[in-house]
Amino acid sequence: MAAPDIRSLDQNHVIAIWDRVLLQVWRGEATPRAVQALGDAGRALLAAHPGARCCSLSIIEASSPPPSEPVRPLLSKVFRELAPGMQHQLFVAEGSGFRSAIVRGVGLAVSAIAPSLLPFKFASNVEDAAGTIAPCLTPLAGGVAGALSAVALLRSRLDEQAGR
Repeated sequence: MAAPDIRSLDQNHVIAIWDRVLLQVWRGEATPRAVQALGDAGRALLAAHPGARCCSLSIIEASSPPPSEPVRPLLSKVFRELAPGMQHQLFVAEGSGFRSAIVRGVGLAVSAIAPSLLPFKFASNVEDAAGTIAPCLTPLAGGVAGALSAVALLRSRLDEQAGR
């Protein structure tokens, strides 16, 4: 399994390209700079795999607040732009059931601002999301286990960034 290609990293987020997946782990506030990096990475992913089935997986950790009002339209624009090249745009909201409902509500609000051809989907956990994206992966990716390893590596890089 190839390691994820990290495109943006700070204490609040990590964005990477791994196989045919745009991986994001959001631990803190989403900023306009991070959203720009998300769009850049997504365009690079689609350019590297023209015509292939790609996916976007956004993991929203329990410590990540909802995106601010100024950031929501930026996220909408990025996800709308990437949608035609994606088979799935998946979100995993970690934390309590109440928090998951908040993240889903924000996701629906973001999609309503700029509806895309590909509606957002929500997975209950990273394992379920990995199972959903597995058919999009190349044989060398390692399937669900490879996806889980890639996410674990990104989380460890966030931990390093935070000095944990």
